[in-house]
Amino acid sequence: MKKCPYCDFNSHENRHKSGENNNLPEAQYVDALIADLELATPKVWGRKIRSVFFGGGTPSLFSPEAIDRILSHVRMLTPLEFGAEITLEANPGTVDAAHFAGYKQAGVNRLSLGIQSFDDRFLKALGRIHDSQQAYAAVELALNTFEQVNCDVMYALPNQNLAEALKDAEIAVQLK
Repeated sequence: MKKCPYCDFNSHENRHKSGENNNLPEAQYVDALIADLELATPKVWGRKIRSVFFGGGTPSLFSPEAIDRILSHVRMLTPLEFGAEITLEANPGTVDAAHFAGYKQAGVNRLSLGIQSFDDRFLKALGRIHDSQQAYAAVELALNTFEQVNCDVMYALPNQNLAEALKDAEIAVQLK
């Protein structure tokens, strides 16, 4: 997995080569997120939590068990409103049916796909790890798993004209 060159989120590439120790410290990271939530809980106490958003830095790399663990703590520590929107961003190059099913079982009820474009020229220019075929497949998989799905598309891409930007937006709307 490589970091997109335009990304401003605090995220870091896994620099291990294939076959090396690819065991990322997911459990320790989740522990730190939960500790941060515990510290912040007094600041939000009494407020109804209407949405939870997992985004930036490709949260679809988390295992469903990690998302479930985080959401379990959110439910224990905060007044999470019944029917709250729980969104997870996913990179089309990192998705599969088992992860989507696990995220849904953990409580995710909205998926936000970082498509960026349905045009391979622009995906390549952006340094994305997926191509247009993977984008279409990710949308189909998401729609078969979640009732609420959105496709993020970008505009004003290098050498993109207005018609090309509108085409991406129209495709995203039509796929729903």
